[in-house]
Amino acid sequence: MTPRSITKRCGLDIGGTQIKSVILDEAFGIIDEMEVPSNAYLGPDAVKDSILKVLDILLGRGHSPISIGIGCAGSVDSKQGIVRNSPNFAHWKSVDLKGWLEQKTHIPVKVDNDANCATLAEWKLGKGKGASHLVLLTLGTGIGGGLVLDNRLYRGATGTGGELGHFSIQANGIQCACGNRGCFERYCSASALKMKLPNYTAKEIFELAESNDECKKLVLEFLHHLKVGLTSLANIFDPDILLLGGAISKGLSPYLGEIRNWVKESAFPAIGEHLQIELTQFENNSGALGAALLHTEK
Repeated sequence: MTPRSITKRCGLDIGGTQIKSVILDEAFGIIDEMEVPSNAYLGPDAVKDSILKVLDILLGRGHSPISIGIGCAGSVDSKQGIVRNSPNFAHWKSVDLKGWLEQKTHIPVKVDNDANCATLAEWKLGKGKGASHLVLLTLGTGIGGGLVLDNRLYRGATGTGGELGHFSIQANGIQCACGNRGCFERYCSASALKMKLPNYTAKEIFELAESNDECKKLVLEFLHHLKVGLTSLANIFDPDILLLGGAISKGLSPYLGEIRNWVKESAFPAIGEHLQIELTQFENNSGALGAALLHTEK
């Protein structure tokens, strides 16, 4: 009797330094994963070479995925599979990843913003499973965001909905690279912390908060701005659950109760009573995992 073949899906998360890839089985479990340098600083052609390298290795291991999903930072036209631009990558402008990779592999390809992919992973398989309304923040070098509204991943009119790092929490605040002032990202990201204490990483600042007065002061400021931003997001979107992910989220674990209490007391009463605030379930795998799930969207 011939063994039944397993339906497999491939997900790629293109970062500024690495491409993270996963292969999922038909139950959406990770059965293989790997990373290679993205070489994003060299431009789109170098990234394309890295993508092909990943796929060559995975195919060489015996995987034959029925679909490929790609998550990428920046402005993405998910309908056409085109990365309009990406602030972290050199010389990216209107890069048609979908058309190019389908021509190379003859496998269906979908492309989306990396935070949307992370949101999809948490909504379908992680802490947000079963939620009809979900807000996800990725707190890293900047702030990414994703939204599930009325049981659908929300992308907005141009595919750039959910840029939650770029609403202002201080009208006359710090100038942001996006052109706005006082953006959430300028106060609650690793780059914001680094700007204040350049000799420490964000991880070190949180770890030293109990013993170092400078770090403690900065963490308290960070938490205040985070609470203000989360309360605004809660009042705007009225989600079932608000998820905090990204590298900085690990440092927030000791303060999670404090954050929950603040938002509960500061948001509209019905929202505060209903809302859950949690850390994400998936860490480095969330973007690639969600990318692999893009073809399962209805």
